[in-house]
Amino acid sequence: MNELTATNGAGPEGGNAAAWRLALRVAGDRVLLAAYSDVEQDSLLCREILLDGGEEERLRALENCVYDNQLLLQDYKRVTIALTSRQFMLVPAAMSDEAARAAHAALYGDRAGDTVVDEAPGAGVKIVYGLQPGLLRFIERTFDRPTVHHHLWAVIEHFAARSKGASVSREMVYLHEGWADVCVTVNGAFAFANSYSCPVADDAAYYALNAWRQLGLDPEGDEMQLIGDRQVRDAIAPVLRNYVKYVMPAIFPAASMRMGHDAVKAPFDLILLLLLCE
Repeated sequence: MNELTATNGAGPEGGNAAAWRLALRVAGDRVLLAAYSDVEQDSLLCREILLDGGEEERLRALENCVYDNQLLLQDYKRVTIALTSRQFMLVPAAMSDEAARAAHAALYGDRAGDTVVDEAPGAGVKIVYGLQPGLLRFIERTFDRPTVHHHLWAVIEHFAARSKGASVSREMVYLHEGWADVCVTVNGAFAFANSYSCPVADDAAYYALNAWRQLGLDPEGDEMQLIGDRQVRDAIAPVLRNYVKYVMPAIFPAASMRMGHDAVKAPFDLILLLLLCE
């Protein structure tokens, strides 16, 4: 990730954190963050912090990461946190939280830790996901009234809103840190989302095309939009165009430009968290 520093030289550590918003994604072996001020121009800053140790020590490593970084300990105006979980499922919004948790248990079995139900009203679904023991409790006691979402929530809500009422079906592929987050709308309505591990670029092309075919999208009339890692995008776009006529960059939210002129270099999902949770 490109680490961005506020071009005005300011930051939330200077005693004005109450005007700043923080978006954070806890993603396996790293923490990614973006922050900006409501009152300072070109204030956007981004950081990526790698966590020490293996998976079993990950919670302790996260605790150390937070307590060792003053940037994470400020009294922000708003804190929004995305928690990465691969044990998730999408259910209709009409399903009760109790039934949603039961469905998750039926799929993933009895497991330690929290099972969280995250509403995505713009898409008409709930994201039900499992977290390791202690993670949610640490987040809630460490940050001031944080809003917590699944890592796919922002992408789903943004893409569902942008595609609502569209006359064509669309697939968006968000490429980041060796993963591809795929979201599909069919005739303007949200239809599908998933995350795929993509150690090499060809994996991302495979999963994008597989989702396209499973949802029955039209290779001559529907759209595939790419955003995220520029190197991976450049590698897979020519491959995808062999099968899909309209392969194009996804549009970065125009509202992000007020945060900083380098906003397009920031992680797409963190920018969405900052915008969607204003």
